[in-house]
Amino acid sequence: MAISQMQKLSLILPKEQLDDVLLVMQDLRHVEVRDLGQDASWQLALSENQVQLAEVSSFDRGGQEVLAGEEALAYFLKRQQKLENAIAQLKTYLPKQGLIASLRQKRRLLDFSDVEIQGRECLEENVLKKVQSLFREHDSLKEQLQKLEDNRTQISKWSNLEITPKELSKFKHIKALVGTIPNTEDNQFLRQLQEAEAVDFQEVFRSETEYGVILFLHPREEKKAPINFEDFLFKPLEYPYDLVPAEQLKEFDVAEKLLLERIQGIEGQLRDAQDSLEQLELELEAVTNHHARELAKKKLAASQYLVAIEGWIETSELPLFKQKLQAEYGDSILLTESEVTEEDWDYVPTQLRNHPLIEPFEMITEMYSLPKYYEKDPTPYVAPFYFTFFGMMIADVGYGLLLFLATGLALRFFSLAKGTKRFLQFFNVLSVSVSLWGLVYGSFFAFELPVQLLSTTDDVMVILVLSVAFGFITVLTALFLSGRQKMRMKDYAEAYNAGFAWLLILVGVIFLIVGMMLPSMAYLATIGKWLMILNAIGILVVSVIASKSLAGLGSGLYNLYNATGYVSDLVSFTRLMALGVSGASIGTAFNMIVGLLPTPARFTVGILLFIALHAVNLALSLLSGYVHGARLIFVEFFGKFYEGGGRAFNPLRPAEKYFDIKKVHLEDK
Repeated sequence: MAISQMQKLSLILPKEQLDDVLLVMQDLRHVEVRDLGQDASWQLALSENQVQLAEVSSFDRGGQEVLAGEEALAYFLKRQQKLENAIAQLKTYLPKQGLIASLRQKRRLLDFSDVEIQGRECLEENVLKKVQSLFREHDSLKEQLQKLEDNRTQISKWSNLEITPKELSKFKHIKALVGTIPNTEDNQFLRQLQEAEAVDFQEVFRSETEYGVILFLHPREEKKAPINFEDFLFKPLEYPYDLVPAEQLKEFDVAEKLLLERIQGIEGQLRDAQDSLEQLELELEAVTNHHARELAKKKLAASQYLVAIEGWIETSELPLFKQKLQAEYGDSILLTESEVTEEDWDYVPTQLRNHPLIEPFEMITEMYSLPKYYEKDPTPYVAPFYFTFFGMMIADVGYGLLLFLATGLALRFFSLAKGTKRFLQFFNVLSVSVSLWGLVYGSFFAFELPVQLLSTTDDVMVILVLSVAFGFITVLTALFLSGRQKMRMKDYAEAYNAGFAWLLILVGVIFLIVGMMLPSMAYLATIGKWLMILNAIGILVVSVIASKSLAGLGSGLYNLYNATGYVSDLVSFTRLMALGVSGASIGTAFNMIVGLLPTPARFTVGILLFIALHAVNLALSLLSGYVHGARLIFVEFFGKFYEGGGRAFNPLRPAEKYFDIKKVHLEDK
């Protein structure tokens, strides 16, 4: 089974049971809730006795009457943001784990009920308030410390000032001012002060940009020649302290020490708050889950007393879901299921189910597009082709073993996110292909093995022919799948014109080439020639019949003109040879560079150089194999038959951002 079989599900339940039922659905993660507001013509599959009970005519789509709606969603969304911010801040104070330690740390495995119960307990204990209170106090102390530092910077240059401006202002017989004047290249303002008869000044400090001075004004002289301080660009000192600068700086030191002690104390509390962090994470999981359930309520329909739910469920999971509802609610919930019809095809979500060895290649299918429900999953066909292409483009036993060990050890000993784990499983499978093709080419870190079936230096043309042969097989398979897909859709004319006809024409080309190259099998050339001629004529005839006019002849001729496209498709597969040979050549060149070093250096610096150069070659080879392999699948394979455009199955499920949730199985219930 590649695309999991789905069924439509309809539930009618008392409104007071809605929250509990949604909890069950989220725990099982088997049901994708359908938005009843998307289709005005929706109908619930109910028998006559169910209709009487359900009061279907009074249902409103969208579930507006079910709960608080937008207010509840806004509340939980705001709660999520607060918790996420608090968690992010708290993590900055916790002891940092090393990369290896963090990768090896396993996530806790919890029951769904544990997350819900403990998450609510966290809310009651006000953990978030406690942590946020520490953050606010910490931020306030940091602001005070920064303000103190600013004040220190401002008055530290006045440390030689032996009297405060307040004291100077008390002088009765002379006027004294404290401030700064600019320090210029020609000392223009300083000379003006020196020349002013009504002013005496004392220099307190000098910097590259300014002078700190005390100005003494003689009242009698100032009356004779009034002084305009703007001429000197004089800026008075703002000094609100009672102590002289030197003493005030000591006070700042004491205050700074107290602030730092309080900040360190709060940071110590935050560093010891690992339990608080876990509680916040539990609460965030619970709030996120609740938010998802509130979103699901927007997709429902409700009457005064009842709620209607429609959705999609995998057929294989339906027995467990029914068993769970029956055990919890008995006959108080009306449940009906029905088969997916052709009218539903465009709405049914897609869930891929493949063998564990095939499953990693679902990444390639998903990168292009998921299949629609009525299509066949191309992954089982993608897997052998991509497996072959990737290995052929890297083809080194050493690289394959290194990739296998690196990915295998990471999967075995590290606790990885699901996406990362899936990616490593993908390359772990591909490493086998790299090693197998390395044996074919007889290459181990670009050194030749004693036995090799093909040489990347002597058998380049053979490898080229092999690459094109793989291209033929890929294109033929795509054309067969195209014809089969159109047959399933009952588009018989297109099945022949775009699929089977070209399949037979290309088979004819193969027969023709083999017959011409092998005289003992010359009869294949005749068979191939007639296969090509008859199916070319068949394309024209079927095009005319399908269009019911001679206008179809033009589309048929255009179809035949596309033969040039198949030539370019086959040429694209020569990259299998090119990348494999180029990677081997680069590796050989690196080995030659290391081999040119003197013997002592070869086994010291040379080892490090060998590792570094081959690491670069491996990285480039993996990138090339990944990208070009996907390109061959997307263009030369999918381009012939695959449409895609499916929507991924998205059941109501727990968040699992910080914890793994145990899955419920049929035997558990």
